[in-house]
Amino acid sequence: MLRWLPMALTAVVAIVGTAQANLIVNGNFETGDFTGWVIVDQAGGFGTWLIDVPSAPTPLSAQPTQGTAANGNWYAVTDQYGPGAHAMVQSFVATESRLFVSFDLFVNDWSGVGPLVNPAGLDFTADPNQHARVDILTGGANALSTAPGDVVDTLFLGVDPQFALPNPFQSYTMLVSGLTKGDTYQIRFGEVDNQFFLTMGVDNVRIYIPEPGSLMLLGLGAVGMVASRSLRRRWQ
Repeated sequence: MLRWLPMALTAVVAIVGTAQANLIVNGNFETGDFTGWVIVDQAGGFGTWLIDVPSAPTPLSAQPTQGTAANGNWYAVTDQYGPGAHAMVQSFVATESRLFVSFDLFVNDWSGVGPLVNPAGLDFTADPNQHARVDILTGGANALSTAPGDVVDTLFLGVDPQFALPNPFQSYTMLVSGLTKGDTYQIRFGEVDNQFFLTMGVDNVRIYIPEPGSLMLLGLGAVGMVASRSLRRRWQ
């Protein structure tokens, strides 16, 4: 039986003009590696984050992907041979109390049953659990934590549509408010999979303040939906 759970999203914005410097290092992964990023995999699981070529099959399971010229030479993607949970994080210092976050993202759930958002969070031992998420975390939070005190804002939770795999990259731009100027935070891209393959692709990550007069706010309080289904046997 399908159960729908509401998820509050941050504001969606359109940016006009030139933005200020990116607070994220190597957000487009054009170094060809994870310079600036920290990769954390849940112990006992399979798979990890990898650097790959846009439109090429994923490095481990050879799942198909889509890419565009905007993705350059490299991007980051999760891949696996079996169940696991994986996080990619980078710390940044809030230069203002309101910052803009943008990124390109796809989440291909090859199980056909997701999103399954288990209350245990990014933990592949909690069955069923098959989803991806993007969060702003406190500076001291564990990379895999989903505790309310550690998650400042959730920017994405779920998977992309499963009727047209592989999904193309989608571009997201969001306003994150309520930050404490001068404090350290983390941006986290994470996923958990214990039903079948789940590949999460990330590129062009930016955290910045737009130049004065360059912002047009499109809407606040957007509401998304995530779905969970009944138990499905863990894939092996």
